[in-house]
Amino acid sequence: MNLADLSIKRPIFISCLVIASMVLGFLSMKKLGVDLFPDVTFPVVTVTTVYPGAGPAEVETLVSKIFEEEISTVSGIKRLSSRNSEGVSVVVAEFNLETDVKYAEQQIRDRVSTAKRKLPTEAKEPIIRRIDPADQPILVVSLSAELPPAQLFDLASEEIRPRFEQVNQVGLVSIIGGRKREIRVELDREKLQAYEISASQVVQALRSTGMNIPAGKVSETSKDVVFRTLGEFRTVEDVSATVVSFIGNDVPVRIGQLGKVIDDLEDEKTRSFLNGKPALFLNIYRQSGANTIRVVDEVKKRVASIQKEMETKTEKVVLQVVQDGSKPIRANVDDVTESIFIGIILTIVVVFYFLGSGRSTLITGLALPNSLLGAFILMSLAGFSINVMTLLALSLSVGLLVDDAIVVRENIFRLIEKGKNPIEAASQGTKEVTLAVIGTTLAVLAVFGPVGFLSGVVGQFFKQFGLTICFAVMISLLDALTVAPMLSAYFAGSVHEIKTTGVWGSTIGRSLLAFRRFQDWLEIKYVATLGFCLRRPLLILGGSTVVFFLSIGLAAWKVPMTFLGAQDMGEFSVGLDMAPGTSLATMNETALQVENVIRETPGVKT
Repeated sequence: MNLADLSIKRPIFISCLVIASMVLGFLSMKKLGVDLFPDVTFPVVTVTTVYPGAGPAEVETLVSKIFEEEISTVSGIKRLSSRNSEGVSVVVAEFNLETDVKYAEQQIRDRVSTAKRKLPTEAKEPIIRRIDPADQPILVVSLSAELPPAQLFDLASEEIRPRFEQVNQVGLVSIIGGRKREIRVELDREKLQAYEISASQVVQALRSTGMNIPAGKVSETSKDVVFRTLGEFRTVEDVSATVVSFIGNDVPVRIGQLGKVIDDLEDEKTRSFLNGKPALFLNIYRQSGANTIRVVDEVKKRVASIQKEMETKTEKVVLQVVQDGSKPIRANVDDVTESIFIGIILTIVVVFYFLGSGRSTLITGLALPNSLLGAFILMSLAGFSINVMTLLALSLSVGLLVDDAIVVRENIFRLIEKGKNPIEAASQGTKEVTLAVIGTTLAVLAVFGPVGFLSGVVGQFFKQFGLTICFAVMISLLDALTVAPMLSAYFAGSVHEIKTTGVWGSTIGRSLLAFRRFQDWLEIKYVATLGFCLRRPLLILGGSTVVFFLSIGLAAWKVPMTFLGAQDMGEFSVGLDMAPGTSLATMNETALQVENVIRETPGVKT
């Protein structure tokens, strides 16, 4: 028993199966993540090390060269390079596309851990990161308030940032701008010489004194008493009273005798402004694989709730979303979704006019929701997301999904016209075209299947595109061999003429008759054109060859080639480079002049 006979003999079972698959497909669609592009992995790992005060030459020889010698032994490396600037070393390891980047990253971490003991003691902890195109903030929130800089930074770091980090699937919240509190010890060189104490001794005294240390425990009959020494600094006076050394083993020398302890702010490294006014920025990153739109919506709700709480305070605190990474995603998804719905409507209209029957159109049109929702089930199992590539695949496949059902329905309709009853016509008609619709589907799979298995970074982008089309057309084939014959057997009815009376007949009926006359005229012209081509084969083949090579030449000459076309997100950035050694104040003055020019441009919002 083939699929058509099974569906005809078990209509209730097939109907329940279709309804269940549509419900499951709808739930799968809601479960899928939403992003602009598929999750793409670039095989690049960077090691960034800060070496304060060192020049580029020292950074290269004392940091980068050590890491390069260790990392070069990792298998799969295609290219190893380094960028050395004042105080910063960046070692970049590019791997072959076949290499597992996560495993390679772990290998580099092991090599860096081994090489750290060879670094200068002043060098900071190396930061190892994998290049990820999704490693961009999905939301930028500005914070401004009438508070001193230290209190503003503490407000952002201690109160607001933890609230954002509590949002589900938020991976990281970083603060840009501002200055946090810093306790600075300014030593007097003459006093150090007088007491014969070095600066490193002062550093060691601060390091060993300013902490609470467990001191053991004493066990008694009924209880244990735990002891600890309390050395953590609580006030500036505690720092000043720290003993550095003793004179003659009995006279203590304290830090306050060697210099001044100042409660100040850390050195200013960045300045940030919103519309010309000082502000802090909180960059919010999502976890890998998270639904960008869902995370952004949750963070925006948290911004509104925090702003409402801050309104009760005496200081004027303003939280504002200044950059929303979900906007281009929403715009692209909405645009492609609109194209899909328009394509579905136009497809149904075209099918209706060609078949000339409402019931036949309904039977054929059901292949669209069945196939699209069924594709979402397979997409969920494959770990895909709703992005521009998958939606483009679905919009392209809309015109392909009804092909198989139309072939089956037309052949069944032909047998009904010859006098067979609908059940017999559905069974025999489906059997006659089964190989034809399978061949059509395999032809589509032969085109788009290899696209889903391309190698390289381009392959990672197009994998979901090619396989999504394959998923949809495979479901449409199943629909054509089961749902279409079942509905044709019990729902299609007998042959009927187009009505020309009544409201329906005077409007839709007349348009159907006019389209049928147009089809008849088109068939006559097509037969004449086909005869002309068959009588002049050399002319047709020669013309086709000329058009083929002319198309290739025009494509190579006139059509620009790029990885991704230019996109207008409604935002742009301006970067300024000034001479090395330029102070922050000078850069700030120049940047504000540029900002003023930009803000005076009509249409600029922030």
